[in-house]
Amino acid sequence: MGVNATKQFRVLVVDDEERILNFLQSKLKASGYEVLTASNGFEALEKAQTQEPDLIVLDLVMPKMDGFEVLKQLRSFSGVSVIILSARGGDDDKIKGLGLGADDYLPKPFNPDELVARVEAMRRRIEPAEKRKSLELFCVGDLTVDFQKHSVFVAGEEKYLTRIE
Repeated sequence: MGVNATKQFRVLVVDDEERILNFLQSKLKASGYEVLTASNGFEALEKAQTQEPDLIVLDLVMPKMDGFEVLKQLRSFSGVSVIILSARGGDDDKIKGLGLGADDYLPKPFNPDELVARVEAMRRRIEPAEKRKSLELFCVGDLTVDFQKHSVFVAGEEKYLTRIE
């Protein structure tokens, strides 16, 4: 199995246009991602809370709740990475979206390969941080290093080291 043997990278695509949702779902799945979809802001927030995606591709122009409002509410409970994908490509909208906490902004019409490349770049930034967090104990032979407690043990006996060591 590949790098994602333990957990597949999960992307939530939010857009009110079914054609775009289906297209992006197919494109991202073909690139090896698990894909969730939402067709409005309320569904997007619910899925962001319950499904815990690694990244959200968010349209701005949607009925009932636009992408800016989704992003505001999302940031009240999550730091998930967000790429805005919108027909509103003006500088003011880009600045507002990034200011509200988006990580990237891609105006429509867009090159689907560029979107996949941006998702891939975001995944590369996210995954090493997760791998660092999971490295709490390092064991080789009778040597154990506990990174959380900043302790070293040899044959079960704690060794006290200087700050430099």
